[in-house]
Amino acid sequence: MKRILLGTTTLIGAASIFAGAAFADTPKVTVGGYENFEAGYVTDDMSKTATSTQNGVEQQPQAFRSDTQVDFKIDGKSDAGLGYGGEIDLLADTSADVQGRGVNASKTFIYVDGNWGRFEVGSNVGADGTLKVDAGTIARATGGIDGDWSYFAPAGTQFLAMSALPLAYGNLEAIPGVTATTGLSGSSDFLGNHTEENLSKITYYTPRWQGLQVGVSYLPDQINRGQGTFLASGSSFPVPVGPSREDNLDGMADNIFTGGINYDNKWGDFGLAVAATGEYGSSSKTNADDIAYRNLEAYNVGAKLSYQGFSVAGSYGNWGKSETDKASTDLKDTWYWDAGVGYEYGPFGVSVTYMASVFSCGSVAVGLDSNCYENTYGGSPLTSNPIVGKNKFDSVSVGTDYKLAPGLTPYAEVTWFNENAVGTYDDNKGAVILLGTQLNF
Repeated sequence: MKRILLGTTTLIGAASIFAGAAFADTPKVTVGGYENFEAGYVTDDMSKTATSTQNGVEQQPQAFRSDTQVDFKIDGKSDAGLGYGGEIDLLADTSADVQGRGVNASKTFIYVDGNWGRFEVGSNVGADGTLKVDAGTIARATGGIDGDWSYFAPAGTQFLAMSALPLAYGNLEAIPGVTATTGLSGSSDFLGNHTEENLSKITYYTPRWQGLQVGVSYLPDQINRGQGTFLASGSSFPVPVGPSREDNLDGMADNIFTGGINYDNKWGDFGLAVAATGEYGSSSKTNADDIAYRNLEAYNVGAKLSYQGFSVAGSYGNWGKSETDKASTDLKDTWYWDAGVGYEYGPFGVSVTYMASVFSCGSVAVGLDSNCYENTYGGSPLTSNPIVGKNKFDSVSVGTDYKLAPGLTPYAEVTWFNENAVGTYDDNKGAVILLGTQLNF
């Protein structure tokens, strides 16, 4: 692996040298970003009464949410034709990022490109996310089945609620300080948090040839990001130890490769895009508690067909038994599939998307442990009652948006969801209604 990293560094350095020392212009900086405001209303079985709500507190159905980001894009080109630059996307909200990306930035990366392809180093979406095709590709409003509805909907146990592979989906117990054992309601507990976006990585893309492109990313592990400073275990003060090199933390993979192959082409009014993407990482070592985990092995295949303003898309994704305790018994594959149809005419767009998933819950042969537990809605899962079986989830989302003015897009979206858990307590179904507007600048 050291040879791979050294070779990559050498290649980037060589490209810069061969490009020549003279530059036609200094890099240009473009400032942009977006500000999104949405009003959400939830109606579901879990939030209706205090006796049936997690934490024993009745949840009010309405809430406001803001999401703001300021982007700085830096682009330059040498006299020899080497493209180079970077991007810094600063988070600009009045609270910490709900996606678990921190409080500073969602992306910070440097790139160089030419007729040989493109290298990116830093924190950005990996090749698997960039090349992926699924129903969310054509979704309007906030993203349909993969949109913002999940920030409003409650869940009592683990569900696979978005069509994403493990790294892109994020930790099932998302927000720091909010875990499954706290029993807090809301999607922050169990519906994922999209943390892969700003993990530190190296990515290479080939040039697109006749519609075909290949990309691959390398990540040291699932927690290495930014400067890597963290609070040392047992200490009451931050210890600047540099990038985290903790090995196999609770099953998280290391030496991770993600990537895929993508074909995207048009013939007159017809368009076709197909892609196969995947994630692989080693989780075979044991952690501090001598627990051995399975490797990260997951894939997605998807396609999109378009004609004039119409488009249809869908995908199938499989997590296998990625990063689960090797002692788990009765464990099946975790998987999902999605499909959607969209239409765009001038400034108007509308889409309908659907997804269904199965999250496998297996028992551990020794002791009372499991991938899933029932929740009493009183504050803690029933850790003495691990569940074995499948947690099933499905959702359908209808979204529409309208480009009212340059950069200004109001939207409306309704998502119906159904959470069918193995245990007695955690079934839930309902709907999330979102009305909002996004300003891009």
